[in-house]
Amino acid sequence: MSNRPNTKARPRPAVAATPDRRIWQSPIWWVGFLLVVAVIVTIALTSGGGDSTASAATETAPAEAIGTPLPRFATMTDAAGLTAPTIAASTTDGTRVQVLDDGTPRLYGFFAHWCPHCQREVPRTVAWLAQHDLPAGVELVAISTSVDPTVDNYPPSAWFEREGWPLPVLVDSETGTLAKAFGLSGFPFWVAVDADGKVVARQSGELDTAQFEALLDAAATGQISVG
Repeated sequence: MSNRPNTKARPRPAVAATPDRRIWQSPIWWVGFLLVVAVIVTIALTSGGGDSTASAATETAPAEAIGTPLPRFATMTDAAGLTAPTIAASTTDGTRVQVLDDGTPRLYGFFAHWCPHCQREVPRTVAWLAQHDLPAGVELVAISTSVDPTVDNYPPSAWFEREGWPLPVLVDSETGTLAKAFGLSGFPFWVAVDADGKVVARQSGELDTAQFEALLDAAATGQISVG
């Protein structure tokens, strides 16, 4: 037997193969991916989504006219002495309001955004309001009605804002609930109501300054001079 060491090469142990790990299997990759998703969602909620909600306006909304409807307009004083309906409606910013028989004289103005007469009347009224005060205690109530998104000058909320209308604007229902209740026959349409909630006078069509002031005085005094 030989005492020489055995110099014959022994087989080396096999090296274990490194698993083929794809990048998406890495925990670090997933952390980064989730952070990117969170940033995208946050931007969407605070910019695009938030802006669309903030800019939304009410063009039509359910409206209620409480009381007996007025007859369809024929002459200025044909409804004089009748009790005007009271109103539950929304403004163009979506606020729900009630216009009650509370001792306040009012002049109601009904406008259609597509009507050329209304498109002249609204800025003319805005100019008057910028230079004059309403008679003591009288409220001017604007109502947007007969809304049609397929025709000119839509949406009406943007039109009133563009013209600088300084007061809240109520919106009628899609079927014109308020317009029908007040007997509207054309545009613009005005109804003067005294402190007792009684109709004093109505007028259909554009008004000149003297006619507009006469309706305001009619609401304030409960009387109108015809002729």
